[in-house]
Amino acid sequence: MIQLPRGVRRIHIALVSWLLIAIWIWLAFDQLYYFLDRTPWNIFSNKPHYLLQNPTTSNAFDFAPIESEAIKSICADTEWKENIVFTCNDSVGGIGNIRNSILNCIRYAISAGGSLVEPKIVLRNESDTAAIRTGIRTEFEYMFDRQHFRESLLVSCPGLHLYDTVEDIKDKTYHEPIALQPESLTTDKGLEPEKWRSLFYNWLGEYISDMSDNTVVINLERSYLSYPVYSDGDGFAMSFGKILKFRTDINILATKTLLKLAERYSYDIDLLKPILPNFFLGVHLRTEYDSQKGWPVGDWVYSRYETQSKLYLEQANSSRISHIYVASGDLEEVAKFKVDAAASNITVTTKFDLLDETDKATLEALSWDQQGMVDFQVMTKASDFGGIGHSSFAWNIALLRHKYAERKDHLSGPQLLSDELSQIYGKPHQYPEYARCLWP
Repeated sequence: MIQLPRGVRRIHIALVSWLLIAIWIWLAFDQLYYFLDRTPWNIFSNKPHYLLQNPTTSNAFDFAPIESEAIKSICADTEWKENIVFTCNDSVGGIGNIRNSILNCIRYAISAGGSLVEPKIVLRNESDTAAIRTGIRTEFEYMFDRQHFRESLLVSCPGLHLYDTVEDIKDKTYHEPIALQPESLTTDKGLEPEKWRSLFYNWLGEYISDMSDNTVVINLERSYLSYPVYSDGDGFAMSFGKILKFRTDINILATKTLLKLAERYSYDIDLLKPILPNFFLGVHLRTEYDSQKGWPVGDWVYSRYETQSKLYLEQANSSRISHIYVASGDLEEVAKFKVDAAASNITVTTKFDLLDETDKATLEALSWDQQGMVDFQVMTKASDFGGIGHSSFAWNIALLRHKYAERKDHLSGPQLLSDELSQIYGKPHQYPEYARCLWP
């Protein structure tokens, strides 16, 4: 028989044993939860799919739901009418177009003090990329992070009631949905945001005499380069766009692209920096089929490959950068650009050149516009950036980057937009609506 040391009773041994067992069980379940919480197929996970905890190695483009005092102030001063419900289901085009259209629609809903149905996105025709008005709608998560969107509105604009779908209000009595092009409600001076609410309710009164008890659905049509985004002040303009965040898998592919680019060129990368200095020039080669249809090369000099390639190579030389990352949906034009750049000892790479086979397969499973979102994110961190003036994709990137620039007279030339971080090529002041009406 085992003799216990003097003063040690069997109950003490039992208590220690049970304590050790409890600790072991706790550690086992904690590690199991840790594993499950990061497993993509786990439906109980509170984390977005594939999101790891270290933003420097997994998702360089993640950020918390936006809590903006400027947005809170506007929303707090709004008289809310929850029975007036807006839909935003007609956003078409590329990334810049759709992002801006959705943000405009939400801003109009806030102006009216109404409720909002989660926006939908109109799909492009993958066989004919110039065909953007297909009438085929898909969910908000096609491009954006749904949880981030909802949490941002909850903390920054709690008065705005958000429905998942229009069917969620079917059990209430309401008028048949009414379509409205929001910019049709203007004064002699054009669109004046501070007067839009009263114009809206005057217009709605022509359809419905008693709005106190009835729930009314307003289908807001596409709104693009129309709303003067700084009319609510710089604070609102600079934060409102952050209610939209790209979906996590897009951001992770963009992060991997940057890491592979850094590995290829032996660059000591710090993904926490908003702009990566002395690394690469990002350019948007906007010569794809849909662009040529909208801006024919015979009429638009900046639509031509020869014009764009010349400007981008000159920009690389003036920036003393020998690596170009190019975004383009036309790989034949990219191949031509690689040859022309090589003659100037400049290397050109794309996401397809950089990602490994597994990630490339993931990328190729995405749509044309979703693939472009990867480029969009990579470009935001470029050392220098170049695009052309009739591209909302390029303008969006340059305006997002401009907040990190020291030069503030970015619209005074020599190009459409010029600061030390970006160039948007074209005749100065030619497209004032982009800088005035694109949410940064």
